[in-house]
Amino acid sequence: MSTLKSEPAGQLRSMGEFFALARAMEADAVRHYTETANALRKQNSLPLAYIFELLAKFERDHVDRVAEWAAEHKGAAVATVAPWPIPDAFDVSPEEIAQSSLMTPYRALAIAVRYEERSFTFWTYVAAQADGEVKEAAERMAREQLDHVSVLRQERRLAFHSNRRAAKAEAVTLGALAATERRLALLIEQHDGQTTDNAFLRRYAATSREAAEKLDALETVTHQRLSIVALPAERREDPVALCEYLAEAYLHLAEISRNERVLIAAQDLATTAIDRLAAMRSKMSA
Repeated sequence: MSTLKSEPAGQLRSMGEFFALARAMEADAVRHYTETANALRKQNSLPLAYIFELLAKFERDHVDRVAEWAAEHKGAAVATVAPWPIPDAFDVSPEEIAQSSLMTPYRALAIAVRYEERSFTFWTYVAAQADGEVKEAAERMAREQLDHVSVLRQERRLAFHSNRRAAKAEAVTLGALAATERRLALLIEQHDGQTTDNAFLRRYAATSREAAEKLDALETVTHQRLSIVALPAERREDPVALCEYLAEAYLHLAEISRNERVLIAAQDLATTAIDRLAAMRSKMSA
């Protein structure tokens, strides 16, 4: 189960605040999926755009249900704005998804699963800090998010098997990922002489070596193997492609891990890898 990037910023004190927060979170998911679909359409990735359009519709239905629930709740004037900024529950931006050469229907659904898992965790935290009917409402939202997780996991499983048939998958160990990180560090350093921003590249080469050391340490805890889509041979010397491959690997590791230490480490690695991917993509294309 995916953990939150940050805990709820406060305590809900009324049903009006609850409905405002629930509406804002669901609306943000609609916005994210719609922007992603639009970005993919601009890239002419129509099958993937269609999946994100379906996800946007899925979330739009949630917005409507929250509105109906609020209308049925007598005496609860819905606040005009959420009581605090809604949490960032997505791993990657619409632009990064659209630019990804590794995006598949399975990965699209995996993004949605992680969002719903974080939403479940969020509402569980909210419920733990609330009282009375607000607590009951937050618990209901958590249960609904868990139902969404179940539905999306089933769809993701179907997409996974379809993806394995369509693309070459490989079983990867944490040691192999550590070796890939070290290879990436070398490729970044080789690029060092081709730019004036040497400090930038050295920082990310060091980040890769630190990630390799973390993976070496993790392998003493678990011998986890990942089944992920292999990088095409012609892209294995491309630093940006390796950055993307590693980010996807860490997100998948966090998704399947049942060990708390491995889960936290994988999420930390994924966060760093996503930041590195965005930075390297910008630098290499400049």
